[in-house]
Amino acid sequence: MIQAKTTFDAGGRPPEDKSLPLAKGRPKQTYGMDPEGQQDEKIRKAREVEHRWRCIVQNDLESIPLALVVFGIGVAMEDRINPSVQIGAMTTYTVLRCFHTYAYAKKLQPHRAWCWRIVSKTHHPTMSGSMELQAYVVCSFILYLKFVIATGIQATKTFDAGGRPPEDRNLPLAQGRREQNYGLQTDTNDAELMKAREIEHRWRRIIQNDLESIPLALLVFGGGVFAGGNKELFTICLLIYTISRCFHTIAYAYSLQPHRAWCWRIGVLMIIVGAINSMAGVFK
Repeated sequence: MIQAKTTFDAGGRPPEDKSLPLAKGRPKQTYGMDPEGQQDEKIRKAREVEHRWRCIVQNDLESIPLALVVFGIGVAMEDRINPSVQIGAMTTYTVLRCFHTYAYAKKLQPHRAWCWRIVSKTHHPTMSGSMELQAYVVCSFILYLKFVIATGIQATKTFDAGGRPPEDRNLPLAQGRREQNYGLQTDTNDAELMKAREIEHRWRRIIQNDLESIPLALLVFGGGVFAGGNKELFTICLLIYTISRCFHTIAYAYSLQPHRAWCWRIGVLMIIVGAINSMAGVFK
């Protein structure tokens, strides 16, 4: 809701939103594409604030869904894990995610960075159970670990492109790199900067593609753990999906086509086959 309000302040909503109550007394809504806004210092500041809140929301989307999937595994395995560790990890994660949002909104560094680092270590699953559950736990951990590594690489590329929040200039990764301003101030004649922006955009797309696939895939395969389908088929589909997602990231990072497209297709096929196997099991 806060992010929506800041988008109105920056004129970043669709044109048809001009009749909404929140649009009254605010700039013309043009998706933020009004060139006149670049000359208005107030709108430029509003766009920076909006960008900050978009980053806050995006960071939540990069963390919370996968974290809930991993913690959900622990709930399903309640009779085979230490409940105190599970509850402690979930509580710590929740508190730190709240503080992460606060730190991001208030430009607090290194507080925000430490919140992110700690939460990334609070949801590592343990293993004990059926073959399907073991495969699910291992693969979900591999996918999450891959995702954390990818977000770490993407963070360094964003530093290279000057796309981090201004308060990040004091972090170790910012040393020796260009000014951090969300990438809102661009010199199109700087070839090095343009190349850095291109690489950063590639890694952002890698992360976005993971977010479009992995959470829903783990939900589908999570249902398969309890559906009673063919366990060998379930395990094979999940393993192939996990491998294809790892190779998809590599192919995207190294500009490999049609390798990347085939990794995507195979991953989708494994989800579909896994879902059919689950339905066959639950309705047999």
